[in-house]
Amino acid sequence: MQGVAIVYGVTFVSGLLLAFSGITPQTNHVAYPILALVTGGVGVAIALRVAETTRLSYLAALGLGVWLLSSTSVLLGAQTVTAWLDSSLFIVTTVILGRLLLGKDLESLPTSDLSHSRTISKDNSHLPAHQNMRSTL
Repeated sequence: MQGVAIVYGVTFVSGLLLAFSGITPQTNHVAYPILALVTGGVGVAIALRVAETTRLSYLAALGLGVWLLSSTSVLLGAQTVTAWLDSSLFIVTTVILGRLLLGKDLESLPTSDLSHSRTISKDNSHLPAHQNMRSTL
């Protein structure tokens, strides 16, 4: 899944950049988790923009995919199974933040709203509401 790769890639690169600038969980107990949350949210927002969707099913699949991919840290011994299970809350928060960063940009208008935009045109000049108005089209 492309979205999972985008989110994981953005968080991995941002983690490296934070480490090179001396910001680690050991030195910055407050700043590091906040920055990790924000950069993860940006990764989710980028993935949603690329996928051009904000469907709940896609958000759930994205979160699950990132969470399962992060299980590699357990296999490498960098994280305990308990910590990996606890990370699911952080990943859910990251996915919600990423969705909120987009606002309403990707939500499509219902078909009925699109059809209303066609009712106001030059062709409706015979209607009483349009007789005394100048056309701006």
